[in-house]
Amino acid sequence: MYNNIKKILFIGDYAKMISFRCKDYMYSYHLLDPPKFKMHLHHYYEFLYIQKGDASYLVEGNTYEAEDGDIFITRPEELHTIIFNSPKKYERQFIQISPDFLSDIGIDLLYFINHRALGEYNRIKSDLVQKYELHYYFDKVRHYIVNRVPESDIMIKTYIIQFLVNLNSIFKEFSDDLQIYKKTNPRVDMIIKYINDNISKPIQLDELAEHFFINKYYMCHIFKEETGLTIKEFINTRRIAKAKKLLSEGYNITEICFKSGFNDYSNFYKTFKRYTGKMPKEFFK
Repeated sequence: MYNNIKKILFIGDYAKMISFRCKDYMYSYHLLDPPKFKMHLHHYYEFLYIQKGDASYLVEGNTYEAEDGDIFITRPEELHTIIFNSPKKYERQFIQISPDFLSDIGIDLLYFINHRALGEYNRIKSDLVQKYELHYYFDKVRHYIVNRVPESDIMIKTYIIQFLVNLNSIFKEFSDDLQIYKKTNPRVDMIIKYINDNISKPIQLDELAEHFFINKYYMCHIFKEETGLTIKEFINTRRIAKAKKLLSEGYNITEICFKSGFNDYSNFYKTFKRYTGKMPKEFFK
């Protein structure tokens, strides 16, 4: 997504917002009133450090009750959002890295993140964040973002590498302590898996209900209750994510339309613009 983006640094009110992005990584700090987010996903890895906020973190239908000082991890294509439970101020930092950012170091530091099941082991609790000083790396990245010098990018990369080394130590030693979330309805899990496995094919609600031997209206109700999305919204989110990926791989628009599960170009075009705010060709540029 960032391949054609130059380095961009934005500092608003210093105490409230800092944002930097380039083709390999993005950093953001924000202090604000609780915003509203839809379920979404990225084509990059995200490490979200929640400093303040009364929130629940949803990933692939599983719900984690967030505490101040927690870090949440999502990998590319992992559907997630935050739901705020009160007007308490939301303060957070996040770092996002492209899948190719660490390809030159010769060690797969993303192995544990890539090999866990979707929606599992997403939360690093605040006590482990403090024990391994993971918050320190966010602050160091922030320092080199705000105080740009010629060596900023290499210093930021070294801190992200150190962050991931410590993160992997946590995965190895404390995996049982990371799996703390409210499990979704098993039927919703099965529906999500079916949609993910068949996203390139037409999926009709009637056929989906028949496949799982469930009343269509009840199916739609429990899915929305568990995920915050209608089944149609979930399917479209997944399809648009696949379309973005195919765009980045050089497929033409017609191929993308059908490979991402749309049965006609008009429907693909309208859905893509509704979910991204841009036409497919504009988005690619």
